[in-house]
Amino acid sequence: MFHHDQQRTGYVPEEGPQTNAILWIAETAEWADGSPAVYNGKVFVPTWPDMNFGEASPMGLVCYDAVTGAEAWTNELGGASVGSVSGVAVADGCVYLGGTDGRLYCIDEETGETLWVSDRIDTTGYFGLSSSPLVYEGKIYALSASDGVLHAFNAGGTEAWRFETGNGVMYFTSPAGYDGKIYCAGNRSQIFCIDPAAQTAIWTFNQGGSVKSSPVIGADGTVYFTTSSRCYALDGSTGKERWNSSVTGTMSTPVIADGYIYAGAYDGLHCLDASTGEEEWHFQAKEVNVAPVVAGNLVYAATNEETGTLYAVDAETGEPVWSYSLEAPGDGTFSAFYTSSPAVSGGVLYIGAENNRFYAFGEGEVPEPAFTGWSGTVSLADGQTFEVTPFNNESAVYSINRTSAFGALDAAAMKGGFNYTIQETAWGLFLYSIGGIAYNETTWDSWLYSVNGVPAEVGAADYSLREGDIVTYWYG
Repeated sequence: MFHHDQQRTGYVPEEGPQTNAILWIAETAEWADGSPAVYNGKVFVPTWPDMNFGEASPMGLVCYDAVTGAEAWTNELGGASVGSVSGVAVADGCVYLGGTDGRLYCIDEETGETLWVSDRIDTTGYFGLSSSPLVYEGKIYALSASDGVLHAFNAGGTEAWRFETGNGVMYFTSPAGYDGKIYCAGNRSQIFCIDPAAQTAIWTFNQGGSVKSSPVIGADGTVYFTTSSRCYALDGSTGKERWNSSVTGTMSTPVIADGYIYAGAYDGLHCLDASTGEEEWHFQAKEVNVAPVVAGNLVYAATNEETGTLYAVDAETGEPVWSYSLEAPGDGTFSAFYTSSPAVSGGVLYIGAENNRFYAFGEGEVPEPAFTGWSGTVSLADGQTFEVTPFNNESAVYSINRTSAFGALDAAAMKGGFNYTIQETAWGLFLYSIGGIAYNETTWDSWLYSVNGVPAEVGAADYSLREGDIVTYWYG
């Protein structure tokens, strides 16, 4: 999904490539400007016409093997003249993306066959439906740039409802979902918080200038977005402004990670304190039009210039770690990273460019989750505690009772040699991953647990165990 998850955070809780080593490069018949998605060992890449206006080559959606780069299939969407610049969303065996003909497409993940196509909902010339679809709570959402209408589709392709914001929005602006609500730009200069049940706006924020990015929702519900001159933070419950900071925003959607905002701009990449908006550092570069991502300790951002450059920057200091520049075409045209936001999975970064190539940066093969489970007995001492730190807030430390169900997991991890991660949320601690198998933001698959065969009704940290209890964690 564009920008990693339904909240459009752009934060990937795993390490990305530490060098500019290339795992593979695929030659694309046309430009790979849409944001890719990685799912089930496959990479889904939208393509659209390059500047060679001769005979069009096959374009639309291309599926590659994530490890080898071998092409599995191509779906030409609505025909030879229809491509895509939207991001890709994958859920329940279906791939969703917008076409340059203004329609929303649903494609079978395995076969590449078209399952359904919507009516034309975006009349924007050239880009068509550039909004990246959002799959959220059983609906597929797409925002039309031409008129600013948010469309909600059922899984079968029928339109369930629509919300009219009043006027068009910037190309590529996409909706986000959080806490049962939908957030989107609309009416040129506004941000909307929408109740899907009532299909009405809960609140609207108008800052006067054109909204350039998609809204990004932090773990505490704060809404972040950029305009051509500012980055804003809004209270997610009320829509009231918390702060705004000077940023010469592009179409780049910012990242929220570990208490910081990373925003692409015409003068490079800015890091802001998410609580105050104060600038922490500024990495100077050419125009960053691509939405950056954060994976592990690095921020990945790419430039829109004649010889586009992909940068890996230290997230804490803003110092460059590595870079990779495209070769200049030599004919006065660009060889740029335009709007393909990187996708990071299994230590590999995937990104497309306007040079008819799609890149996979990484070393070695894409690792498959190696964790297959563990079974054994652990001893838990009464009166003892242990400390845990959530991956999304490294300054927080939580003390957990050793005799809790969570304590049993921690003891099993030490004995069995596997790891786990927790996430800090507004509702408390959330078990995000075990053995590298993490919560899936698209399918909502997560780690659950039972005690003596009975599914628990409280968090694992709050469940007190007795001697002889059998604790089972499962993923689903």
